[in-house]
Amino acid sequence: MAKLTITTVTDPMMGMLWETWPTMRKIETHYGDQIDFKFMMGQLVKNVYDLVDPNVVRMYGKKVALNQYWTRLMQIYLQEERIAGMPIYMGGNERLFDEEHLSSIPLNLGFLTIAGNDLKKENQVIYEMQYDTVVDDRQTNDGKYLAALTKKFGIGQAEFEQRYNSTGIRDQLARSQQIMQQMNIDRLPAYILTYNGKSFILKGLPKYGDWQKLIKQVTDGEVSEHGVEANINTINAFIDRHPHISSLELKEAFDVEEKDIVELLKETSLEKKKVKSTIFYRKA
Repeated sequence: MAKLTITTVTDPMMGMLWETWPTMRKIETHYGDQIDFKFMMGQLVKNVYDLVDPNVVRMYGKKVALNQYWTRLMQIYLQEERIAGMPIYMGGNERLFDEEHLSSIPLNLGFLTIAGNDLKKENQVIYEMQYDTVVDDRQTNDGKYLAALTKKFGIGQAEFEQRYNSTGIRDQLARSQQIMQQMNIDRLPAYILTYNGKSFILKGLPKYGDWQKLIKQVTDGEVSEHGVEANINTINAFIDRHPHISSLELKEAFDVEEKDIVELLKETSLEKKKVKSTIFYRKA
């Protein structure tokens, strides 16, 4: 049977993407191997000066304009937490944009460099980038950060630099922009659903019920959901695929209460970190 491919067009810096993880985990467990998940880089911020107030730049200079923009961006991030409850911290550590860091493109290039064409690694890499951006409040578009993340995924510094600076990676990013233009994708995140050679575009933040209807429509009912069994074995198997994950995502993925997830994993050897009311689990 043909597989459905869901390609998320996004940028790792996006708070709205962070809030979609619980729903996407639920799709993964309820549809299983019938669906492949991919990511396409959308370059949300090509140049931050395109987004600042030009009047502030003219009157007070670029530094003040960047400070004002960062304050506004922090507020947007914190408001986005309300979408699904995935915790967001912004403003207490490093800022994403300053006079030396003007774009999210390095983050997009870093994702392509580290993940390559490995679907499993794509999911893990973008999750780490997201967590470090919106929870640890790191400057994830910085070269030193990307080099350190690369090392975590077993890629040496020389290999990373060679890949990162290659024309192949930049060509891949350029092709993504061409696809977005051809498909009229003008806001992020967006989704490209591909089945039996046909593609469909979905914009916005669909809820799980919306996904159910769309998957049925796109595949003529050939891709259908199934029941999910929640026990220590099935949850551990899921964590093997996603070695950094939250209690909120596991709650949605397995249709149980969050407190039941917390109790079930209480005695495991997983690293645990509480962020607001959510626990993040990390497999060493």
